Amino acid sequence: MNREEILDFYLRWSWVKLAKIYNAEAERRGITLSVGYALLSIEKEGTPSTKLGPRMGMEPTSLSRTLKGMEEKGLIERRPDPNDGRSVRVFLTNNGIDARRQARDLVVGINKRLASMLGDDTIKELNTGLRKLNAILEDPEHLTPIK
Repeated sequence: MNREEILDFYLRWSWVKLAKIYNAEAERRGITLSVGYALLSIEKEGTPSTKLGPRMGMEPTSLSRTLKGMEEKGLIERRPDPNDGRSVRVFLTNNGIDARRQARDLVVGINKRLASMLGDDTIKELNTGLRKLNAILEDPEHLTPIK
């Protein structure tokens, strides 16, 4: 089997190229791809910081660094969770809301361009296939070592 026949070859190859596009566009707006994902992942009523990492696919150390930078830039603020004194919720500031709008417009714009080039049927097939793949990979039985 050559590399072009391996599923993850095209997934990784595509993601690396797409991430470069997102990073270049995000950089023009003064943020990073990680900051953009965080902005889009924080809910209006605040999001527990412990839920952000899994939602974004980030390790705690990277997430802490990203949140610290966002806080320093005035994009977020952290507040104690009124229902759970042990937890902290992350909220967007007014600057964060503006940055989130820009990040959303960026993502929507890139997706519209890709959809116009790929076509609706390809987008639907791709999303269906990737959802199935994610469902399979989330099942611990499928992650056992291959014999």
